[in-house]
Amino acid sequence: MKFPKVSGKDLNGDLHTIPDTLAGKLNFLIVAFQQWQVQPIETWIPFLQKLVSDHPQIQFYELPTLRQFNFISQWLIDSGMRGGICDPEMRARTITLYIDKDEFDQALRIPTENTIYLFLVDCDGNILWRDTGTFVEEKETAILNAIIDFMD
Repeated sequence: MKFPKVSGKDLNGDLHTIPDTLAGKLNFLIVAFQQWQVQPIETWIPFLQKLVSDHPQIQFYELPTLRQFNFISQWLIDSGMRGGICDPEMRARTITLYIDKDEFDQALRIPTENTIYLFLVDCDGNILWRDTGTFVEEKETAILNAIIDFMD
């Protein structure tokens, strides 16, 4: 399964086309649909930051995924998110997608938007691993095994 090609701007204003502009050989994509899902995302950040620090060929991105809005609404939403994230590096990792969510959800077999989704993808968008929800230590082994399998 492949991650669908989608475009969005990061919170620094730079345009990205996923998976084409992903910086890592491997990339974790955290897909969220609701504002309250910031809390489950934050459970993943320490683990992912350490992983990226130890393995620079691995990167991660947050993908707030919203329905298409007009330019002014997008600007207001992005400005609000930018105000909550002071670190320019984290702003660069947060790419807002204003897309047809039904098509996106169908392509990724996402049954509900009531949780976050994590995808480990290679630079071509091939999905190597996926999971949902908050980080718990038990998930670390599955992630590391997926990375090792890819690197072999």
